[in-house]
Amino acid sequence: MHMCGICGIYGKNANIEVVRKMASIMLHRGPDDEGFLERPNVVLGHRRLSIIDLSGKASQPMRNEAGDIWLVFNGEIYNFQELRSELMKYRHRFNSDSDSEVVVHGYEQWGQGCLDHLRGMFAFAIYDGREDLLFLARDRLGEKPLYYFEKDGRFVFASELKAIIGSGLINKQISPTGLHHYLSFYSVPSPYTMIRGVNSLLPGHKIIVTGEDTMVERYWSLPEPGDQSKEKVKLEVAKEELRELVLESVRMRLISDVPLGAFLSGGIDSSIVVGLMSSLMSLPVNTYSVGFRGEGSEMSELKYAKVLADRFSTDHSEVILTGKDVLNDLERIVSGIDQPSGDGVNTYFVSKAAKESMTVALSGLGGDELFAGYPHFAGFKLQHEEEHCVNRIFGHSAKRVAEALPQNIRKRQPFKSLRYFGEKINRKYSLSRSVFWEDEKLRLYSGNYLSANLKNLQDSSLFYSDVEANADDVVRSVSKLELMGYMPNTLLRDTDAMSLAHSLEVRVPLIDHKLVEYVYLLPSDLKLNGNRSKYLLVEAFGDLIPKEILERKKTGFEIPMGYWLKNELKEIVDDVFSKESVANRGIFDYNELRDIYRRFYDGRLGYMLIWMFVILELWMREFL
Repeated sequence: MHMCGICGIYGKNANIEVVRKMASIMLHRGPDDEGFLERPNVVLGHRRLSIIDLSGKASQPMRNEAGDIWLVFNGEIYNFQELRSELMKYRHRFNSDSDSEVVVHGYEQWGQGCLDHLRGMFAFAIYDGREDLLFLARDRLGEKPLYYFEKDGRFVFASELKAIIGSGLINKQISPTGLHHYLSFYSVPSPYTMIRGVNSLLPGHKIIVTGEDTMVERYWSLPEPGDQSKEKVKLEVAKEELRELVLESVRMRLISDVPLGAFLSGGIDSSIVVGLMSSLMSLPVNTYSVGFRGEGSEMSELKYAKVLADRFSTDHSEVILTGKDVLNDLERIVSGIDQPSGDGVNTYFVSKAAKESMTVALSGLGGDELFAGYPHFAGFKLQHEEEHCVNRIFGHSAKRVAEALPQNIRKRQPFKSLRYFGEKINRKYSLSRSVFWEDEKLRLYSGNYLSANLKNLQDSSLFYSDVEANADDVVRSVSKLELMGYMPNTLLRDTDAMSLAHSLEVRVPLIDHKLVEYVYLLPSDLKLNGNRSKYLLVEAFGDLIPKEILERKKTGFEIPMGYWLKNELKEIVDDVFSKESVANRGIFDYNELRDIYRRFYDGRLGYMLIWMFVILELWMREFL
C-alpha cells in the first residue's frame, strides 16, 4: 500500500525532466522511493510512502507481465486480498504483496470496470500501451486528490496543485471562479482550483485521455432512495447491521506493515473508532489529541479525549498548541495546505506529533455528515416544518417578507430563521456554509478587478443547485450535500494535505462507501430522532461511548485562532491588511478590508473572516 504523490504528462512533448521536477516537489508525500516511466508520448512519475510490502517489488510505476500496462497509484485498496484471490483464479500472476498490483491486474481483467471492484481511497493513472490511452480515476468520496490541466496537446496531472504550478507549464494566474467560491466556502470546491485552467477531478469520476479526446465521466453516485424495504428498517435491525459494517470497515483499515494509531477528539465518532480498534488490536492503541492551555482553552477537548483514553487504555499523547507554534510553523502550513483553506491547522499539528511514532492514523471524520451530527440538520428540518405551516396558512407571504429584508438584516438574529425562507434546500445549504454572501463579495473586490472578471463570477449560492435534493426529506438531502460538499472540498482535502505534509497517512473508516450507501438509504428519523442527532450511531455503539461524552454539548472542533490573530499573529495580520499589501495584489478594495479588520478587533466579527484573507495572501506570496 502506498500513500504517495503521482504525476505525469500524456501527449506530445511529454518531458521526463518536467515530471521529475513535479515528483520532487511532492517529496513529503513519498519520502521512501521514487520511480518514472518514459515512453514516446507519456511520462509517469511516482513518490512512495511505503505502508504494505516495503520491498522493492512494490515500487512504481508498476507494470503487468507483458509490460503494456503501467500504473501510478496513490491510496489504499482495503479489499486487495480478496481481489487478489479472485484475480488468481483468472490466472493472473502477482509479483508483489502490494495492494496496488490488484489495480494493474484488475484493469487487465475488467478494463475500466475495475473501479466497481475497488474498496478504498485512491487516485491513480494507468497508461494502456495496447490502446495508447491514459485512464485516471478518483475514489468515490474524495479522500485522495487529483488535479489536471490540458494545454498545447498535453494532458498534465498530479496529486498536488503545487506540483502543477511548479511544472512551469502553466501561467500562474488566480482563477476568478476559484477565488469567488473560496470567499464563500473558505476552501475551493471541485472541479475548480485556485489556479486558472487547472481542474480538480470530482470524487467518483474517471478520465479517459486519448490522442483525439479527453472524456470525464461519473462512475459512482449515492444510491437513489427507491428501495422501500430500507425505508421501513426497524431500529434493532439497523443497529445490528450498522455495527457489523463499521466493525468491518475499521478492521480493514488496520492492515499495515508500519506503526498505526488514531486521532482522538473528545467526540462520539472517535470514541467508536478507537473503541473498536482497541477490541481488534493486541497492543494498546497509540492515540493523539490537540488541545490548548491559557487563553481559549475553554474550547479544548483534552479532558474528553482523556476520558476516552482512560476508558480504552490507549497509549495517549496530548499536543498542546500555542499561538507561537502556529507562528513558527506558518510557512510550512501555507506550503503544506496546497490550496488556501480556512481549515486544517489542527490536523497539521496533530499529524506532526503523530508522525514521531507512526506512519498511519485512523480518524473519526465523516460521522457528522453521514449521521446528521451538525446542528443545522435539526435547524433545516424545523424550518421546513415551519415553512409548510406558514405556506398553508398565508400562501407564500413568508418568502416575500424574507426577500424584502436587506441581506445584512437577514443575516442577524432574530431574522436568522427567515433568511432562507422559501429557498430550495440546495441554496439554503450553500448560504448556510457561506462566510460571505454574493453582495458582500462584490463589495470586497477592487473596481478594476471586478470590471475585468465580473463575467467569471458564478453565484456561489447556486453552486450545489445541480445536486438532486428531495424537498420532503430534508435530513437525507442535507446529508447528501454535506457528503458532496463540505466533506470532500474542505475536510478530506485538508486532512490529506496537512497529514501528508508530515508523510503521515490518515484512514477514515466512517466513510467506507459500503457503509455510506447503507446509512444514506436508512429512514431519516433513525439519524435525527426528534432533536437527538446521530441517534442510530449512539444506539448501536452505546456500550463504547462514555456517559460524559454523550452528555456533553455538541461543539465543532475550534482552535482559539481569534485570540492568536489578535496577539502572536497580529504582526502578520497587520501586514496582510496593510494598504501596501492590498494595493500590490490589486484584487480587493482596501476600505472594505479595513472595515473587516476593525470589526474583528472590536469583537464584532469571527476570526474566519480575517484568517481566510491571511492564508490566501500568504499562499499567493508562496506560489505566485
